[in-house]
Amino acid sequence: MTPNKLLWKSGCVKRWHCNLDHHLRESGDTTGAHSQRMAMLLLMLHPLPSAHLLACVLTHDTQEIMTGDMPSPAKNGAVGKVMEDFERSVAESLGLPIPSDKDKKWVTLCDKLDAILWIGEYAPYLLATDRSVAEISLVMDIASELGVAEKVMKFLG
Repeated sequence: MTPNKLLWKSGCVKRWHCNLDHHLRESGDTTGAHSQRMAMLLLMLHPLPSAHLLACVLTHDTQEIMTGDMPSPAKNGAVGKVMEDFERSVAESLGLPIPSDKDKKWVTLCDKLDAILWIGEYAPYLLATDRSVAEISLVMDIASELGVAEKVMKFLG
């Protein structure tokens, strides 16, 4: 990465701003705070993360400085494919680290686990919804695949 004010500001994007639940929408979360929490999760879960993986975690939402934080449902289907392609081109143009397939699993694990933990703090009643239950199940599947299911369970109780 080269010095760039856009990159420097990228952590200021408001998260959850399109969420229907007012507790999440008004929780004050930003992509910068989210990425820092993800980095902490990675350090607690991964036996020895590489600098590259840590950089991937810290910059995984950097592209949102140009797109905003898209709600998860909008990232599915055709819109999701367009967003994925656009975010990849932005990442390449900004010189952001590109995760390997295994690193993507770690990024996804930390990203989804942080969202679940945030919901638990600000809107715990949403954890019982079908969508949250499915996300928790996915997190546990990824955690099992990466050999850290026991550690993840400590967060989920």
